[in-house]
Amino acid sequence: MVFDPMYFLEMIPTIAQALNVTAFLSIVALVFSLLIGAVAAVAEYYKIAVLNPICRVYISIFRGTPLLPQLFFFYFGIAYFSDFVREMSPVTASAIVLSLNMGAYMAENIRGALLSVDGGQIEAAFSFGMSRFQTMTRIIAPQALRVAFPSLFNNFIDLIKGSSISFVVGVVDIMGQAKLEAAITFRFFEVYAAVMLIYWVIITLLGLVQKRIELWCNAAY
Repeated sequence: MVFDPMYFLEMIPTIAQALNVTAFLSIVALVFSLLIGAVAAVAEYYKIAVLNPICRVYISIFRGTPLLPQLFFFYFGIAYFSDFVREMSPVTASAIVLSLNMGAYMAENIRGALLSVDGGQIEAAFSFGMSRFQTMTRIIAPQALRVAFPSLFNNFIDLIKGSSISFVVGVVDIMGQAKLEAAITFRFFEVYAAVMLIYWVIITLLGLVQKRIELWCNAAY
């Protein structure tokens, strides 16, 4: 079939209608992956008994295996034994797996940022009578956040791209909508070219936002 530019242009707004699903899935997963990553990073940083070994195993598993098998294992494998997972919506299951997957990567980024803070400042904080919690919230975290921000923002971008695999479990996101359209017309080139264009525009815009925020954060230094 010859490339149909009119159909290609028609597919862009049609597929973009599912952008709200992709955005919802990505933002929910971002919030929970940040929480998971922060807990795992702090557990490693302070070498918290019991929690630290658990976090190390968790990070090893989710960084050492691909996202797609993780989603299949959770949604189809665990569902075989769990009624709760079996009755879970595809969006919820995808958000959980995306959160666990990206949380492992964020944990390493946050841990590295925490370790980048000068130890002399931490010792000075203790000498002034600050507790561990006060030192973390007032001294370590503000500096570590600035260091970790570029990596965490890249993780968010990876999260948006990674959310595209959720269509395999029935989520009608951008990829899911594209799959439905392609199944009707069999014009795969135009449909998936429109998908790539939409993702490219989204990621490019986010990249510009990232640069502006980095400039704003660095202005104080």
